[in-house]
Amino acid sequence: MIYVVDVNQMSFAFMAGSERHASEIAGSPGFVQALDRFFLDRQGSKASDHRPRAATVQELALFNDMSSEFADATADVLVARVG
Repeated sequence: MIYVVDVNQMSFAFMAGSERHASEIAGSPGFVQALDRFFLDRQGSKASDHRPRAATVQELALFNDMSSEFADATADVLVARVG
């Protein structure tokens, strides 16, 4: 299933096997650090305060488009900005 974390009026989607797994990913130091780097020149992400939610149909479509584009990527988790 595709889950979304909303941070600073932006939405970031990723795949997880369950809501519990999505929460573990969203709260992991690597995930939080990646979002912090993304927002480095902005006001900060505060990503650890946000819970993942199920993606909407539109977010799911955007994520699927992005994931097909990066199908050969070797990353463990693909995080795509969907909003």
